[in-house]
Amino acid sequence: MTDWPVPEMVPTNGVTLGVYRMGPAPEATDKPAVFFLHGFPEIAYSWRAQMTAFAAAGYSVFAPDQRGYGVSDAPEGAAEYTMQKLTDDLRGLLDHYGIEKAVFVGHDWGAIILWQLPFYMPERVLGCAGLNVPLLPHYPMDPIEMFRARFGDDMYIVRFQKEGACEPILERDLMQTFKFFLRKPNKGKVQKSDVPFEEKSLDLLGLLEKGEDAWGGEQLLSDDETAIYARAYEKNGFTGPIHWYRNFTYNWQDQKRFLVDGKLPVVELPCLMITADLDRACPPVIADPMVHLCRPYERVDLKGCGHWSQQERADDVNAAILDWMGRHFA
Repeated sequence: MTDWPVPEMVPTNGVTLGVYRMGPAPEATDKPAVFFLHGFPEIAYSWRAQMTAFAAAGYSVFAPDQRGYGVSDAPEGAAEYTMQKLTDDLRGLLDHYGIEKAVFVGHDWGAIILWQLPFYMPERVLGCAGLNVPLLPHYPMDPIEMFRARFGDDMYIVRFQKEGACEPILERDLMQTFKFFLRKPNKGKVQKSDVPFEEKSLDLLGLLEKGEDAWGGEQLLSDDETAIYARAYEKNGFTGPIHWYRNFTYNWQDQKRFLVDGKLPVVELPCLMITADLDRACPPVIADPMVHLCRPYERVDLKGCGHWSQQERADDVNAAILDWMGRHFA
């Protein structure tokens, strides 16, 4: 198992976040600092392979347990988890470490935040590398209503909107919850039974409750690694992380202030998108519009890979991002 550093507890934006660091100090290298942003339901530990590889390559690297997760603070109330709050947390971390600009890498919800950084704090971003979740155009309607119309009331993001309704299901047996979420397709091939949700409704919670025989796929991590996730959620539970989802509508409204003629402006920064062809929640096709949304833009498509790409295909992800960074930020 990868050696993992003790977190530094950093005050930022009214909360304290646990930040894991590797590599040289920012002032001791001419290479840009790199921040890795985890998604749901993960923690900074999901970036362990990238942290090790980038530190060995001479980069100063940082991975926070973001607001509500792991060792970090989990303030009460959904209003504490807006996109403005989450991006201001990162601005505060840059200030704390004396970093003017950094490269940001995000996966899943971390990628959702990543692709908003050029709008919320453009003066602090050198480049963006996203995994699995792309930069999307501004939604034409309230995203929760859109999800409900497309997938129904059982869709997990729709169910997440009611505070207290889903947390007991996810917290009942944390090891089982993470064995459910952190799965990969059997032998790199998706079969009907391999889809980690009911494809029509995306009812993740319903599928979790059916038990392991219904889940399909195979466990991604060892029991020891899975236990690291389970123990991390003993502190804060799932309420804070799910509050991120409870701000979809608020964030959609807030994003309107950045629109120009009804559209988000083109992101004029080096951008890399990494897709995974067996990611059924975020299939590569949803990244197709990105060619018109940012420049200079590059894309890498991982074959035979599921949703948890930086853990499932760590070497390929590391190689792709290091190559991209070496060409754009040498």
